[in-house]
Amino acid sequence: MTGTVRRTGPAPFDMLRASRAGRGTTRTRRVSVLAAAVFVLFAVHARAQTPADTAAAAFKDDVHAAAGLTCVACHTSGVAGAYAAPARTSVAPLCARCHSDAAFMRRFDPQVRIDQFLQYQTSTHGRRMAAGETRVATCTDCHSAHGVRRVTDPRSPVAPLNVTMTCARCHGDPVRMKAFGREATPPADWAASVHAAALLKRGDTSAPTCAACHGSHGATPPGVTAVANVCAQCHLREAELFRASPKKAIFDALGEAECLVCHRNHRIEPPSDARVGLQAGAVCADCHDDSGESAMTIKQVRLDLDRLSAAVSDADALLARAEQAGRPVDEGRLALQAAREHQVQSRALVHAFAVAPFSKTAEEGLGAARRAREAGDAAMREWRVRRTGLGVATLLVLGFLATLWFTIRRLPDPPPG
Repeated sequence: MTGTVRRTGPAPFDMLRASRAGRGTTRTRRVSVLAAAVFVLFAVHARAQTPADTAAAAFKDDVHAAAGLTCVACHTSGVAGAYAAPARTSVAPLCARCHSDAAFMRRFDPQVRIDQFLQYQTSTHGRRMAAGETRVATCTDCHSAHGVRRVTDPRSPVAPLNVTMTCARCHGDPVRMKAFGREATPPADWAASVHAAALLKRGDTSAPTCAACHGSHGATPPGVTAVANVCAQCHLREAELFRASPKKAIFDALGEAECLVCHRNHRIEPPSDARVGLQAGAVCADCHDDSGESAMTIKQVRLDLDRLSAAVSDADALLARAEQAGRPVDEGRLALQAAREHQVQSRALVHAFAVAPFSKTAEEGLGAARRAREAGDAAMREWRVRRTGLGVATLLVLGFLATLWFTIRRLPDPPPG
């Protein structure tokens, strides 16, 4: 890695491992542990100039080496084995000599992008670097200097499973972030989010990481009016509902960042019906009290959510008992699946902030749940009838056997031979 800044900021390896294992800690403790644990890691990490033997070893597995490039492609001064590291302010322009050249890059990949440097120049990192601030990120901070790998390589520091740890080297370092007037909590907050759980626990590589929301080469914090557009890249249905809701104009007038008001940005919690309502801990209660038309809407939505959830759980339990009794409940399971789909749709319709579209879908879900329960009831009735019939038949057989036994006992003994 090139540059003149000593790397002491944390990369949240422990944080992400803790997230995988499901160990919960407070935000303060997590950040403190990260800063302390990774200090040692980066104290021995690359400095202004990587030792020649280490650089040479790393370069053997480098994408540039595979393309036939050598040291002098980047190091234009020095002698073999004693090359000087480029100044941090010249790293991005140096990389752009090749990566912004369409004719050159097409030799290796006909579809490769060549706008990375242009994007970098518009980013917060690029603008600060152009102003002479060398503590901000440049190409080698994210991709490394020697041993650069393709993004699709799981060993790459910018691969989906690694990119947040890479960003956290700087953005998780309280000392470094304080110099720029920023907090160092985003990496730890993200690690406790539903997005991190999807990526780290379930292996869903489509789950958002830093670059998904902030961009990569053109990384910039989304503006207040852009947040909903960023979230809509994945949550399109919810975004469309919100844009058509009365909340859109209200949030715009207040200068609020739409989605962030209820969901926050990095520490996004899993969706839960408990977030809707006026009780303590509910998101709605942060702005609304128990009065007015809004309160009536909130109460009705929460009531329908609870009714649908209870109906789905009740039908599921009944169908499970029927299955344990050996009764087929295929139709009931299909109805229950429909009820669950309506439940998901109902939770999305919360973003309409109105009773009408929500209640219609919730009622359809309740109807499907009732059909599932009816199928379960029918299966259990049939099971009880069969059990009763089996009991009666068993008694008849036992009665017959008893009668036969008494009859045989009453037969006279055979005459003596």
